[in-house]
Amino acid sequence: MYGKMKKLWQIFATMFYIGLFTFGGGLAMLPQMKRVFVQKRGWVTEEEIVDYFAVSQSIPGVIATNTSVMIGYRMAGTAGALCAAFGAVLPSFLVLIAVAVFYQAFVAHPVMIGALRGISAAVVALLFYTVWGLRKTTLRGIADVLLCLTAAALLLLLGVNPVWVILGGLAAGLFRAVFRARRRAP
Repeated sequence: MYGKMKKLWQIFATMFYIGLFTFGGGLAMLPQMKRVFVQKRGWVTEEEIVDYFAVSQSIPGVIATNTSVMIGYRMAGTAGALCAAFGAVLPSFLVLIAVAVFYQAFVAHPVMIGALRGISAAVVALLFYTVWGLRKTTLRGIADVLLCLTAAALLLLLGVNPVWVILGGLAAGLFRAVFRARRRAP
Protein backbone atom coordinates (compact mmCIF):
# COMPACT_ATOMS: atom_id res chain seq x y z
CA MET A 1 0.00 0.00 0.00
CA TYR A 2 2.83 2.39 0.86
CA GLY A 3 4.46 1.74 -2.52
CA LYS A 4 1.27 2.62 -4.40
CA MET A 5 0.77 5.81 -2.39
CA LYS A 6 4.38 6.77 -3.01
CA LYS A 7 3.93 6.26 -6.76
CA LEU A 8 0.71 8.31 -6.77
CA TRP A 9 2.48 11.09 -4.86
CA GLN A 10 5.37 11.02 -7.38
CA ILE A 11 2.91 11.31 -10.27
CA PHE A 12 1.05 14.19 -8.63
CA ALA A 13 4.22 16.02 -7.53
CA THR A 14 5.87 15.62 -10.94
CA MET A 15 2.86 17.02 -12.78
CA PHE A 16 2.44 19.78 -10.22
CA TYR A 17 6.10 20.76 -10.72
CA ILE A 18 5.73 20.76 -14.50
CA GLY A 19 2.51 22.78 -14.28
CA LEU A 20 4.00 25.25 -11.82
CA PHE A 21 7.13 26.04 -13.81
CA THR A 22 5.75 26.03 -17.35
CA PHE A 23 4.27 29.14 -18.90
CA GLY A 24 2.41 29.43 -22.17
CA GLY A 25 -0.24 26.73 -22.05
CA GLY A 26 -0.38 23.04 -22.71
CA LEU A 27 1.98 22.96 -25.67
CA ALA A 28 4.66 24.74 -23.67
CA MET A 29 4.59 21.89 -21.15
CA LEU A 30 5.58 19.28 -23.74
CA PRO A 31 9.36 19.84 -23.70
CA GLN A 32 9.35 19.71 -19.91
CA MET A 33 7.18 16.57 -19.93
CA LYS A 34 9.48 14.90 -22.41
CA ARG A 35 12.55 15.79 -20.35
CA VAL A 36 11.04 14.61 -17.08
CA PHE A 37 9.09 11.53 -18.19
CA VAL A 38 11.57 10.19 -20.76
CA GLN A 39 15.03 11.38 -19.79
CA LYS A 40 14.88 11.99 -16.03
CA ARG A 41 12.39 9.43 -14.71
CA GLY A 42 12.33 6.88 -17.54
CA TRP A 43 8.59 6.37 -17.10
CA VAL A 44 7.99 6.22 -20.87
CA THR A 45 10.09 5.92 -24.01
CA GLU A 46 10.54 8.71 -26.54
CA GLU A 47 8.31 6.82 -28.98
CA GLU A 48 5.58 6.47 -26.36
CA ILE A 49 5.65 10.16 -25.44
CA VAL A 50 5.33 11.11 -29.11
CA ASP A 51 2.34 8.78 -29.41
CA TYR A 52 0.80 10.28 -26.26
CA PHE A 53 1.32 13.80 -27.66
CA ALA A 54 -0.33 12.78 -30.94
CA VAL A 55 -3.35 11.20 -29.26
CA SER A 56 -3.64 14.08 -26.78
CA GLN A 57 -3.64 16.61 -29.60
CA SER A 58 -6.35 14.64 -31.40
CA ILE A 59 -8.87 14.50 -28.56
CA PRO A 60 -10.75 17.30 -26.79
CA GLY A 61 -9.00 18.99 -23.90
CA VAL A 62 -5.64 20.47 -23.06
CA ILE A 63 -2.79 18.48 -24.59
CA ALA A 64 -0.63 18.56 -21.44
CA THR A 65 -3.48 17.40 -19.21
CA ASN A 66 -4.49 14.68 -21.67
CA THR A 67 -0.88 13.49 -21.89
CA SER A 68 -0.45 13.52 -18.12
CA VAL A 69 -3.66 11.50 -17.68
CA MET A 70 -2.42 8.84 -20.12
CA ILE A 71 0.97 8.62 -18.43
CA GLY A 72 -0.63 8.57 -14.98
CA TYR A 73 -2.96 5.79 -16.10
CA ARG A 74 -0.05 3.80 -17.52
CA MET A 75 1.87 4.22 -14.26
CA ALA A 76 -0.89 3.55 -11.70
CA GLY A 77 -4.28 3.00 -13.33
CA THR A 78 -7.26 5.22 -12.67
CA ALA A 79 -5.82 6.64 -9.44
CA GLY A 80 -2.63 7.58 -11.31
CA ALA A 81 -4.65 9.29 -14.04
CA LEU A 82 -6.56 11.32 -11.45
CA CYS A 83 -3.40 12.30 -9.56
CA ALA A 84 -1.72 13.33 -12.81
CA ALA A 85 -4.69 15.40 -13.95
CA PHE A 86 -5.03 17.11 -10.57
CA GLY A 87 -1.30 17.80 -10.41
CA ALA A 88 -1.30 19.22 -13.93
CA VAL A 89 -4.17 21.66 -13.42
CA LEU A 90 -3.75 22.70 -9.78
CA PRO A 91 -0.90 25.20 -10.35
CA SER A 92 -2.82 26.94 -13.14
CA PHE A 93 -5.94 27.04 -11.00
CA LEU A 94 -4.08 28.64 -8.09
CA VAL A 95 -2.34 31.18 -10.33
CA LEU A 96 -5.64 31.99 -12.06
CA ILE A 97 -7.26 32.71 -8.71
CA ALA A 98 -4.36 35.03 -7.79
CA VAL A 99 -4.51 36.77 -11.19
CA ALA A 100 -8.25 37.27 -10.88
CA VAL A 101 -7.81 38.89 -7.49
CA PHE A 102 -4.98 41.22 -8.57
CA TYR A 103 -5.71 41.63 -12.30
CA GLN A 104 -6.78 45.27 -12.34
CA ALA A 105 -3.77 46.38 -10.31
CA PHE A 106 -1.20 44.84 -12.69
CA VAL A 107 -2.74 44.60 -16.17
CA ALA A 108 -1.48 47.95 -17.43
CA HIS A 109 1.79 48.04 -15.50
CA PRO A 110 4.75 48.40 -17.93
CA VAL A 111 6.87 45.90 -15.99
CA MET A 112 4.11 43.26 -16.21
CA ILE A 113 3.64 43.92 -19.93
CA GLY A 114 7.37 43.52 -20.51
CA ALA A 115 7.51 40.34 -18.44
CA LEU A 116 4.66 38.78 -20.40
CA ARG A 117 6.29 39.66 -23.72
CA GLY A 118 9.52 38.03 -22.56
CA ILE A 119 7.69 34.90 -21.44
CA SER A 120 5.85 34.75 -24.78
CA ALA A 121 9.12 34.85 -26.71
CA ALA A 122 10.58 32.10 -24.53
CA VAL A 123 7.47 29.95 -25.09
CA VAL A 124 7.89 30.21 -28.86
CA ALA A 125 11.49 29.07 -28.46
CA LEU A 126 10.39 26.14 -26.27
CA LEU A 127 7.81 25.08 -28.83
CA PHE A 128 10.38 25.24 -31.62
CA TYR A 129 12.79 23.20 -29.49
CA THR A 130 10.11 20.56 -28.90
CA VAL A 131 9.17 20.32 -32.57
CA TRP A 132 12.84 20.14 -33.58
CA GLY A 133 13.45 17.34 -31.08
CA LEU A 134 10.36 15.36 -32.12
CA ARG A 135 11.35 15.40 -35.78
CA LYS A 136 13.87 12.58 -35.22
CA THR A 137 11.24 10.29 -33.74
CA THR A 138 8.32 11.29 -35.93
CA LEU A 139 9.74 11.99 -39.39
CA ARG A 140 11.27 8.64 -40.32
CA GLY A 141 11.03 8.79 -44.08
CA ILE A 142 10.24 10.94 -47.08
CA ALA A 143 6.50 10.19 -46.78
CA ASP A 144 6.50 11.51 -43.20
CA VAL A 145 8.37 14.66 -44.24
CA LEU A 146 5.96 15.28 -47.12
CA LEU A 147 2.96 14.78 -44.85
CA CYS A 148 4.44 17.21 -42.32
CA LEU A 149 5.15 19.85 -44.97
CA THR A 150 1.67 19.43 -46.45
CA ALA A 151 0.08 19.85 -43.01
CA ALA A 152 2.22 22.93 -42.33
CA ALA A 153 1.25 24.46 -45.68
CA LEU A 154 -2.44 23.78 -45.06
CA LEU A 155 -2.23 25.44 -41.64
CA LEU A 156 0.08 28.36 -42.38
CA LEU A 157 -0.63 29.24 -46.01
CA LEU A 158 -4.24 28.23 -46.49
CA GLY A 159 -5.55 28.69 -42.94
CA VAL A 160 -7.19 25.27 -42.81
CA ASN A 161 -8.78 24.44 -39.47
CA PRO A 162 -6.37 22.26 -37.39
CA VAL A 163 -9.13 19.70 -36.81
CA TRP A 164 -9.24 18.98 -40.55
CA VAL A 165 -5.46 18.75 -40.70
CA ILE A 166 -5.41 16.25 -37.82
CA LEU A 167 -8.19 14.20 -39.43
CA GLY A 168 -6.31 14.30 -42.73
CA GLY A 169 -3.16 13.08 -40.99
CA LEU A 170 -5.19 10.29 -39.40
CA ALA A 171 -6.59 9.29 -42.79
CA ALA A 172 -3.15 9.40 -44.43
CA GLY A 173 -1.65 7.29 -41.64
CA LEU A 174 -4.45 4.73 -41.88
CA PHE A 175 -4.13 4.62 -45.67
CA ARG A 176 -0.37 4.01 -45.42
CA ALA A 177 -0.84 1.29 -42.80
CA VAL A 178 -3.47 -0.53 -44.88
CA PHE A 179 -1.39 -0.15 -48.05
CA ARG A 180 1.72 -1.56 -46.33
CA ALA A 181 -0.26 -4.44 -44.81
CA ARG A 182 -1.65 -5.39 -48.23
CA ARG A 183 1.81 -5.25 -49.83
CA ARG A 184 3.18 -7.62 -47.16
CA ALA A 185 0.27 -10.08 -47.39
CA PRO A 186 0.95 -13.14 -49.57
